[in-house]
Amino acid sequence: MKYRYEKRKTVMRKPPFHKSVLNSIRGLGWMLKNERNFQLEFMALIINIILILILQVTAAEAALIIMLCASVLCAEILNTAIEKICDIVKPDYDVRIGIIKDISAGAVLLLAMGAVVVGILIYPKYVL
Repeated sequence: MKYRYEKRKTVMRKPPFHKSVLNSIRGLGWMLKNERNFQLEFMALIINIILILILQVTAAEAALIIMLCASVLCAEILNTAIEKICDIVKPDYDVRIGIIKDISAGAVLLLAMGAVVVGILIYPKYVL
């Protein structure tokens, strides 16, 4: 007796664009509400925007600062997503999951340190 395996087509329809945007905004809202590091990094973005406006930083330098802040926020979002997936896959403590989480957090730290260095290189000439 032969078994026939028919592939079922599971069609996952894409939501309309406006719903995708709303889902993204909801995700950002969740990050702002629940993740302390994201809140701190978001505040750093706001402070940098204020400094850019007050100090009249050049457009190129302002773009660099804003892109770095946005990159840190994106890295934090990805780090949180990795951590949440790890918690679902392995709810109990596992050394391997700990390493994955540490590596992910290390990527955010490295990017944030680079952003601070760029700030140290840019801002003094406008303040001093």
